Amino acid sequence: MIQEPETAPGRSMGRRTIGWISGMFIVLLALIPAAAAGAPTVIVSNYTVTPAVLMPGDEGTITVVLTSTASMAPGSPLDLRVDTGGVNTSPITPDNAYIENVLLRSREIEVLSGSFQDVGEIGPGQSLPITFQVRAPGEEGIYFPEVWVSVRDATGVRYPVPVNVGSAYALAKKPSLRVERTVPASVDPGDSFGVTLTLYNDGEASANDISVGINASSDSIASTSPESYYIPVLRPGEEAALNLSFGTDPGAPLGLLPVVATVDYRSADLAVFRQVETIGIPIVGRADMSVASIRTEPARITAGDPVGLTIRIENTGTADATSVRATIGGLSLSGTKEAFLGTIEPGNDGPAVFNLQAGEEGDYPYTLAIQYTDDYGAHTTEQALNLVVAGSDRAPALIIAVVAIVVVIAAALYWYRRRKEE
Repeated sequence: MIQEPETAPGRSMGRRTIGWISGMFIVLLALIPAAAAGAPTVIVSNYTVTPAVLMPGDEGTITVVLTSTASMAPGSPLDLRVDTGGVNTSPITPDNAYIENVLLRSREIEVLSGSFQDVGEIGPGQSLPITFQVRAPGEEGIYFPEVWVSVRDATGVRYPVPVNVGSAYALAKKPSLRVERTVPASVDPGDSFGVTLTLYNDGEASANDISVGINASSDSIASTSPESYYIPVLRPGEEAALNLSFGTDPGAPLGLLPVVATVDYRSADLAVFRQVETIGIPIVGRADMSVASIRTEPARITAGDPVGLTIRIENTGTADATSVRATIGGLSLSGTKEAFLGTIEPGNDGPAVFNLQAGEEGDYPYTLAIQYTDDYGAHTTEQALNLVVAGSDRAPALIIAVVAIVVVIAAALYWYRRRKEE
């Protein structure tokens, strides 16, 4: 029996160390592309060549639609910045893809314009159209210029676009859906609103099995109508309208809140198309001013007294009230009758202080006018109030007079008794 020579302990430990280091190196190499692959990037979700068939030497346009691959999550920010005049140095929001450049490459087709640098960020659920102006070559045929998209820290995109230059072999016709939305100019938190989506087929073939999914990405917006719609077919030039209904939370944050519409459809050859449309809902608050309390100093006003009148004005709306000013009108008492309060935030109040001089006793009706400004413009609200002035209190003087009379009578009686005794 032949025995293998024993391995020295030091050599065995050295081989284990080398093997462990090699394994870790392989794992790290595997993690690097995996991390890069997980970064958000874009895809070419649609393209259009205008005109559909170019004659040799003619000019036309190629439009591609870039769509983010990141899924829309609740609370995801919508931040799309296009900067073609310089370097965009703003930080990249997580889940946003930063498009560094978009180019059209071709040896046969001449690119007249359309080299886009530092395009900017594109967020989840967003799409961005890019248009190139081109000139067809002098020979007929079908050409495939490539769109090159470079995305920072992510996998780039290379997408060939077929271009027919006077060829008898026409390219397969395909549908092309365009989505237009009708959104209210503003929505108050807590209000319901409607949105109309209109789908147009601008392509040259029918779009079949169209399904539309509605997803309100914000917890402050809830759909009160169906969230899924199905359209069997939309022929070239046809359109279909969807009426959507939503409700908002009274505490909805102000700003542009997203609603995402995902449109899936098929062409005649069963090719699948998907496009994601983001609908921005403008949530704009409205201020609402009212009288919270009224206090006078002194509490009981008598004729001739100086009066400190404090009226607390409260904002019961959902937006800041700015340039708040309170004015007293129709009050026949002298004094200051205007107060400036500045800005009052929702749920807060502020004091309007007036210094008056009470006149004769009686009721004094007056009108408090509150002027303020919010996102909808300037407003004025009025409220009818009343100030009561009591007559002068004569009780102390009467008591003093009675006491004086009693003292005089008592002194007279005392004097009379002394004289009688004498």
